[in-house]
This record gives sequence, C-alpha cells and structure tokens, in this order.
Amino acid sequence: MHRPPAGRPPAGRPTANRQSWLVTGASAGIGLAICRALHDAGHEVTGFGRRQAQDLPADFPDIAYHPVDLATAQGCQLLAARAPARLDMALLNAGIGHYRPLCRETPQAISDVLAVNLLMPMLTAQLLFAALQARRGVLGLVGSVAYRGAAGMPVYAASKAGLDGFGRSLRSEWQGRVDVRVIHPGPTATGMAGRAGLTSPLALRMMLPVASVAAGIIDAMQGQGRMRRRVSFGAVIRQKITGRAA
Repeated sequence: MHRPPAGRPPAGRPTANRQSWLVTGASAGIGLAICRALHDAGHEVTGFGRRQAQDLPADFPDIAYHPVDLATAQGCQLLAARAPARLDMALLNAGIGHYRPLCRETPQAISDVLAVNLLMPMLTAQLLFAALQARRGVLGLVGSVAYRGAAGMPVYAASKAGLDGFGRSLRSEWQGRVDVRVIHPGPTATGMAGRAGLTSPLALRMMLPVASVAAGIIDAMQGQGRMRRRVSFGAVIRQKITGRAA
C-alpha cells in the first residue's frame, strides 16, 4: 500500500457525510481526478491502479493506494482482499482501448480490451457484492458514450456496450441490496485518446475537461434517479451553469 509522504499537508477536510470509496484506474486520468475530488471533499478513498507507487505523480492525493493488474483474475482477487471492510461506493473505472479498425486488431489486443473493460468488472463486482450489500452501497460502472457504436473503435465500443448490458441486468438482480449505476463519459482530455491512436487535432481539442467529467461521475454516483447517466458536452455545460450534473 502507498501513502504519500507524511510531511505533505492533507487536502481533505472532515465532512458529516463521509463515505468510504473504492476507485479503480486511480493512478491517472479520470480516476485520479475523482480520487482528488473525493479526498478534497473529506471522503475515505482507496485507489487501485496499474502504476507502481514510485511512478505516481508528485501531487497524488493522500489516500490508500494499491498497484494491481486488473487484466487478470488474480488482480481482481487482490483488489477484493485489500478493499475497505466498510464500503459505501465502489467505482470501477479502469479501462483500455484502441482507435483502430477491426482489420488492424490482433487477437491479443481484442482479448485485452474485453478482459479489462468487461470481464474484470464482472469478477470485481462479484467479489465486492457482500461488502456493498452490508452498507446498502452503490456500484458504479464507468463506460463510454462509445457504447452506442463508433466507427474506428469497434472492439472498445463492444466492450462498453457489454458493460452497459451487464450493469442494467445487475441493477435488476441486486435491486434492494446494492444500487448499480452505469456512467458513460464523453471524450475526455486525459491523454488516453492520443495514446490509443487518435490523431485528429480537432477531435483532441474537443475533449471534455477531466475535472468536469470527474465531478459529473461523482454526482451520478451520489445522486438519486436514473441508473444510466451520460457525462457529455451538454451535461458539463449544465453542470457549470447550475452546479449540478444533469
């Protein structure tokens, strides 16, 4: 487990509604922004990510952090073993993807995307069910607006469509015991798109601010109402105007 140096002043502040959160994909991008926002709001956060402790950014928040490989069943089991006993919110945010047509995909790349984006959330949800049920907690599955289909990224889109169907089914199956939410962010300025092969300058400029997307996801987890929430351009604009995500 990693905690940043004790000399760093904590940014979190006490809150009467302190919650215990588990966040995957916590070492970078949207997951890191979510961990920062939750810590600043005074919540207890346990993060999991691929990066080793020595590779975390210097301003990583003062939270419990565990490096795990969530592309394997063993990684999911390690996550469950190190999850907080008191668990209110589990946000399964880790994901990978490629911007390329199917004819350029390899069997291994297809397997990796489906494993991280679909199979591992299923196994992790199964392992966390008892802890979440004990607290009448919330399970959040972070998908993508690409679940509706997107040329140039069919494998990624298929993995997120599968995650959406899994979440819808699980919400019915776990009704009254664990609340299940599926949150679909729009294209976000995390750097993942460039690493995944997106090269269009216009598309890269149109990315949503990562802090705004993180705020929208947190709101979707904590709020009442719909099981499925999209964090899109319109939702971010409404959030800036009203102070709440749509």
